[in-house]
Amino acid sequence: MKLHLQLLINIVRYLRWKFPVMLILMGLVAVTEGLSVSLLLPLLSQIGISYSAGPGLAGSLLHQALSAIGGSFGISGLLVIIVGVAALQAFFFIALHWWMTSASRSYKRLRQSQLFHAIVHAQWQYVSGKRAGELTNAIVSESERLAQSFYIGLYLISTFLGTCIYLAFGFMIAWPITLALIGCAAMMTLTVLRLYAKSFAVGQSIGPLNAELQSTLSERISGLKIVKATTSEAAACARVNSIVGILERANTVVNFLPMFVRGLFEFLSFCALATIFVLGQERFGIPAGNVIVVFALFMRLFPRITTVQSYLHLLNGYLHAMDTIGEVQRSAEAHAELRNTADQELKVTLPSRLTLRNVGVGFGERKALEHIDLAIPIPGITGVVGASGAGKSTLVHVLLGLVSLSAGAITLDVHNLATSSLPAWRRKIGYVPQETILFHASVRENLMLSRPDATDADVELAARRAHAHEFISNLPAGYDTIIGDQGVLLSGGQRQRIAIARALLMDPIVLLMDEAMSALDSESEAAVLSALKELRGEIGILLVAHRLATVRHADVIAVLNEGRLVESGAWDELVNRRERLHALIQAQST
Repeated sequence: MKLHLQLLINIVRYLRWKFPVMLILMGLVAVTEGLSVSLLLPLLSQIGISYSAGPGLAGSLLHQALSAIGGSFGISGLLVIIVGVAALQAFFFIALHWWMTSASRSYKRLRQSQLFHAIVHAQWQYVSGKRAGELTNAIVSESERLAQSFYIGLYLISTFLGTCIYLAFGFMIAWPITLALIGCAAMMTLTVLRLYAKSFAVGQSIGPLNAELQSTLSERISGLKIVKATTSEAAACARVNSIVGILERANTVVNFLPMFVRGLFEFLSFCALATIFVLGQERFGIPAGNVIVVFALFMRLFPRITTVQSYLHLLNGYLHAMDTIGEVQRSAEAHAELRNTADQELKVTLPSRLTLRNVGVGFGERKALEHIDLAIPIPGITGVVGASGAGKSTLVHVLLGLVSLSAGAITLDVHNLATSSLPAWRRKIGYVPQETILFHASVRENLMLSRPDATDADVELAARRAHAHEFISNLPAGYDTIIGDQGVLLSGGQRQRIAIARALLMDPIVLLMDEAMSALDSESEAAVLSALKELRGEIGILLVAHRLATVRHADVIAVLNEGRLVESGAWDELVNRRERLHALIQAQST
């Protein structure tokens, strides 16, 4: 019941002033429908089937009103009124359900936008620790299930309100029959009460199963090359088939239970209505007209009751999406990046420096970086080398503000990372990762990812600076050529130069190259290095490299070992010292 109540609260909060207006519309649907059926009483009276006034003041007033209508208009006029009221009811019904559908879709869009916003603004350490499929499932599948819950919640509110109004009409026309029908409906509900717990429990399992399936599919498809290379197709298929099988059984139960309940309710409803229709006159002595109209009311009401039973089971299957989405969003928001100031452009006067003073980074008990003091000249080229696990990539992540400092400070000219706007800081630092990330789109769209407002001239200039314009121009559609998923239609060197051009389009002060040439052949690496040499007089370049020859011509080379800066200087100077860089050279040459 806690989740059901939370859903109701969410509906009221989201709709705000629209909720009472929607309640009024729901009431109008029920009133006009009940009135159109009640108007059958004077119509039946006109053709010789008698009826009597209902109990109480309300029943008497209804009887007087119906009698006046029946006596004033005759059969033809009365028929026109009934059809008119029914048409009005149909209009209200269509308007209500359009509004409910629109509201549920709008609610889904809002929750998807909020969730994605929370994820993309969360700390990198948090996001990188999550499975991509889990986050994608929350945004896509769980949001859809939540939208279904929202719609079903509105439908149940509408049906509950309509049922109350229907019962009011029923009591005014023939209270014994109405009371008997309520008793039948209550008994039918008790017969399926245990099934609610079943559908609720199964629904709880579907969210995690969907997340597991999304994650597994994403991992296996993105890693299909290694799956094929290791002939592990059978194992991959078996894993997916196992999850799909469990999910199939859960979804079968969730979708079958509503239909089972509906079939059972329709059978029991038919039996109850037929019995009460016969006993209404014989046992209670109720006039035939009253029995017919109450019967007509409940013939329209009982399908709604059976649908409510079905929807309650569907709601139990969908409702847990609210918990899943809420948990992911709350967790992401709890790990949001700190944005200390307004997003104002950082002004940097060249020449300048990107300076690390006593920088330390820790992950729990492990120290990834300790006491790093390094000045990166702008313009100029600084190389960073070290064995695997030395802290090179952590250093890059720190400079991008992706990882928080546990000690020390980082400054760009006069701007401190800790007090600067992260977006403004990152716009000054272009980033080219080891694995180039490109999308299934045109070259132009991939380049403009970093700067959507760039002109064609800006795009071409960035491509020329990265030595990419010539090969882009030779593509079938030039800058509008679709390059495939991850740029599969391009060579490694071409992809890397597009990545450099994309970073340069931001007009950065510093360009971070995180082992960006480790997978390139000698010719491609030479082309990229040629582009960097031309840029060294304009911007600061930080070359993080595993292959030592890449940084040979850097102005300064920083050597890391186990998270510490053990030496720095020019290539020849460090080689002559015969310390850590010399040892790395010897290791690579053997």
